[in-house]
Amino acid sequence: MDNFTHETMGHEHFPAYIAFKNFFNSYLVERDYEKTLSFMEEDFYSFGTGVGEVAANRAEFIELLRAKLDVISEPIEYKVKSFYGKEIAENIWNILAEMEVFLPNGGDEKIVYAIGFTGCFKLSEKGFVVTSMHMSEPANTREEKDFTYSVDSIDKAKTEQIIFDIISRSMPGGIIIGYAEEGYPLYFTNNQYLELLGYSSYEEYYKAADGLGTSHIHPDDIDTVNKEIMQSYGTDTQYGIEYRIRHKDGHYIPVYDIGKKMVTPDNKELIICVLYDMTEDAKQKEVLIQESRYDALTGVYNRGGGVRTIEHALKYVDAYSFAFFDVDNLKLLNDIYNHTAGDHALKYFTRLLMKHFDDRTVLSRFGGDEFVAFFKDKLDKQRIESIFSKLEQEYCSFIEQNYPKSQSSISIGCVIGTKKCAFQELCQTADELMYDIKKNGKKGYKIVELN
Repeated sequence: MDNFTHETMGHEHFPAYIAFKNFFNSYLVERDYEKTLSFMEEDFYSFGTGVGEVAANRAEFIELLRAKLDVISEPIEYKVKSFYGKEIAENIWNILAEMEVFLPNGGDEKIVYAIGFTGCFKLSEKGFVVTSMHMSEPANTREEKDFTYSVDSIDKAKTEQIIFDIISRSMPGGIIIGYAEEGYPLYFTNNQYLELLGYSSYEEYYKAADGLGTSHIHPDDIDTVNKEIMQSYGTDTQYGIEYRIRHKDGHYIPVYDIGKKMVTPDNKELIICVLYDMTEDAKQKEVLIQESRYDALTGVYNRGGGVRTIEHALKYVDAYSFAFFDVDNLKLLNDIYNHTAGDHALKYFTRLLMKHFDDRTVLSRFGGDEFVAFFKDKLDKQRIESIFSKLEQEYCSFIEQNYPKSQSSISIGCVIGTKKCAFQELCQTADELMYDIKKNGKKGYKIVELN
């Protein structure tokens, strides 16, 4: 058999058709991007229905899929209306299909969206995988069994408007779109956004906002919002940020904004933002933040909270000081004096860190006996040495008075500098310096500069 159709007896058992169904089941119904990956060739490429929906490899396709999941994460039903497969070379199949996709519409109703699929599947070590595909809106007229779709025949503006209308109505949050220019001049808002801010019409809001998307952002938050957006521009990624927007009556509403730059068919750059009202969840959110970011024993950041905070700070600083601390012999202290004594020692050391570093320093407990300190500037080496010496002296004095048999001390590795580097590199360098101290008898510090 060198070809088969939807009407061919037993077509549902044909490997190329099974691969086609497996791909769309994981992609649309299960919304599982990891599973979707397993049905894709490494050098896979695709064209979607919207502007910018082009993927040159699996990784780029997954980024597109993740962006779609942020908008619609629930299962999307689909139906194969017509199907045709032709073997163009040994174990390489061209697949042409006409499908209906049933998109959610914010309720029980579904919007039916007709699309055409053209793609290529080939046999690999893990079975048939898709190597390329093109999703398009079918031409208005065609002959029976003609599954050739022309990109030129697609009404892109109409397609995008349909999709955007669906998203706008089904979104639980407010949508605001502005031009990617200073102040983000207004392009669009949905009704949910207007209701969130207490306005009855777009005209009323536009006049109050003086036509600018930033006009309702709290003055203290504007710089942070601008930096996050500009950072996403540089990496072409989605951003997520919390800030406050002003209600019509003057009070401020805490929101979480998920946004990304997009390009219109006429090459205008826009920033599209989806805002979620955080007011009702504020108290619960604060509890969750405390649990997710802070160490219960010491009160400083836990590992996750510390990493996220330092990674964010590194995006914007030109200089830094980063220290990695290890409480030596903590296990021995626990074994001899019990875990309550160990907790006592850790809390005392945390108080020393707070005493000798000001509130601009990010302090984090990375593990049972490991701490880090990050400062958004390059501190003078002599000042750092003075702080470390006092920390060592005061901690060892505390141990001598309370838990002398443990001989607990502090080993420290420190990096100061101006060289741009990722958090992982900074952490690894300081960690290696600290372990040099531990290998050479413990208790002490080592500092290097990265310029």
